[in-house]
Amino acid sequence: MTGASGVTGVSGVVVTTSKSASDAVRAEARRVADTWGLPLVERGKASVATVRGDATTALVCTEEGWVAESARGRLAFHQGTAAKRLRALRHGQTDPLVRAGELTPGDHVLDATLGLGRDALVAAWAVGRDGAVIGIEADFVLALLATEGFAGPIPRAGSAPVEVRRGDSRQVLAAMAAAGEGVDVVLLDPMFGGPRASDTGFTLAREHTVPTPLDPEWVALARAVARRWVVVTAERARDWFPDAGLERLEGTRSGRWFRARPAPAAAA
Repeated sequence: MTGASGVTGVSGVVVTTSKSASDAVRAEARRVADTWGLPLVERGKASVATVRGDATTALVCTEEGWVAESARGRLAFHQGTAAKRLRALRHGQTDPLVRAGELTPGDHVLDATLGLGRDALVAAWAVGRDGAVIGIEADFVLALLATEGFAGPIPRAGSAPVEVRRGDSRQVLAAMAAAGEGVDVVLLDPMFGGPRASDTGFTLAREHTVPTPLDPEWVALARAVARRWVVVTAERARDWFPDAGLERLEGTRSGRWFRARPAPAAAA
């Protein structure tokens, strides 16, 4: 399993199971609780709200996978909007992310704003078994759901492995740049600047998002690590985009896709 090494639990999160859980589900709940340093609460016949108690979120292990439940609703790792995009790619069509990053088999991609992992699922399929995808997620619950989700059956066969790291992507990018490390493409999508009503689960996911506004410094850090492109999705172009090297990707209906070449030092 990736992403959980050295992780300690956070307050406000407990692990439990579905009602009448099988031995396999109980064992999986115990494994995740131990791995992530979280308290395991026996479910019995109680409701999730009762089991959650004073905690903010209960991570519920079910036969179908993991679900995060709070007073506001439920959140699970699933393909979501990536399913349609992957279907199009399998039928020989293109995808704006794949086109913007010029992704090819064997590429290495860093998704600096992993969230629910939609772009990472698409990137992992596009770069294939010989490629690699790293996803950075600051929020504990989203990082756990993504780690367990990418280790399960949801990623398409033939996709690259996705390594989930919990942390601040700015710090990760700065450390990589200082060490002279690079990847082919860096993805930046601070996806909750506005509502995305097309994808269920985003309302609850918004509550778990660590808000980091897109700014020139973040793009500059990404350009210092990218060897080919920094791909940015934003609801609109900003006045500073040209100075940051960002240009709109032509030919996309939504007009939300932008990209920048590597910084000169990274490209040298």
